[in-house]
Amino acid sequence: MTKQHVRINEVDGIRGWAAFLVLLFHAFGEMLKFAVPAVHFAWFAPFLAGDIAVAIFFILSGDALSSGFFAGGGERAIDRLLVRRYLRLTIPIFMSCLLTYLIMATGLDFHMKAAEILQRQDWLGQFLQFNQSLLGFLRYSIIGVYISHTRELSYNPFLWTMSVEMIGSMLVFLLCYLWHRLKKPHLLCFLLLVWLAAIGSFFSLFFAGMLMGHYRQQGLFEKLLKQRNYQLLAFAIVVIIIGTSIATAGIHRPAALLPLMLCVAMVLVFCFYTQRHLKAFFSNKFSLFLGEISFPLYLVHFQVLISLMSWLVIQDYTAKGSIDQMAFLGFACLTVVVSMLVAWCFRLIEQQILKRADALVLPILI
Repeated sequence: MTKQHVRINEVDGIRGWAAFLVLLFHAFGEMLKFAVPAVHFAWFAPFLAGDIAVAIFFILSGDALSSGFFAGGGERAIDRLLVRRYLRLTIPIFMSCLLTYLIMATGLDFHMKAAEILQRQDWLGQFLQFNQSLLGFLRYSIIGVYISHTRELSYNPFLWTMSVEMIGSMLVFLLCYLWHRLKKPHLLCFLLLVWLAAIGSFFSLFFAGMLMGHYRQQGLFEKLLKQRNYQLLAFAIVVIIIGTSIATAGIHRPAALLPLMLCVAMVLVFCFYTQRHLKAFFSNKFSLFLGEISFPLYLVHFQVLISLMSWLVIQDYTAKGSIDQMAFLGFACLTVVVSMLVAWCFRLIEQQILKRADALVLPILI
């Protein structure tokens, strides 16, 4: 196995749990926000940290996209990623939006009526504010998702992250190509991180991921994993962050605190990488399974929310004439399970298509 193909298990595991937290955030924190107030019990806050989870996604992207380069693959490793990047993102996005299109075309989207029952017209009720069309679906899936995404007019409202992901990927590739042409590339990377984080830009996270990948190859992580005092400190930092999220649950967080949230995400990922027990947790079999289905899970849970969960809410409310909070919690749990099953099936199909796509694009490289 060549260096550029070495996978770092904990990266996959952390990504998997981040996707899982986003799912929990939408199924419980958003769908049941008013119908079942208990979901916002303070002790549940760490499991509904969707904003932190998304930020972690971007850090992991910066790390994963540059890891082959730092591991010795050089520019050749970046060449392969660059020519594959658009299809690697767009093919799964196309599949996700096709699923939404089919749900709309067959009348299986029940979210509008469910939004009234759940009192979420401000969120669930704003989705899919258009009539589906084949041309519109194709336009959005192929290019619109990157340049003209809106909550109301998108086939998957959760894909606002894709424009950030695409641009962030290109920034990572550009800096990798320039790395050996700069006197102090790691310093430039750090300065970009600080400046972008200070203005609340998600792009700072990609440079944070790059720096972590760089220092991993420099041996820093291995040194920290062997230092007992640091191990206690890193674990304590994670506990403090989790404790703070519990203590501040329910408190409004203004946009001005976005830079702080970005820094918290960076600190968490660094601790996950360098604390041996946390690293082992994110490398276990279940974490790696979540990592395997992480992107599909992110892509398909919207469709489960607007179809299955919304339908169950409507049926239960119609039958009982009132909100049954325990039943609604059960529907959210079922949504989580079904989303994971759909994501697993999605991944099996996606893998085969991506293999064929690689066979088409990789031969253009010398």
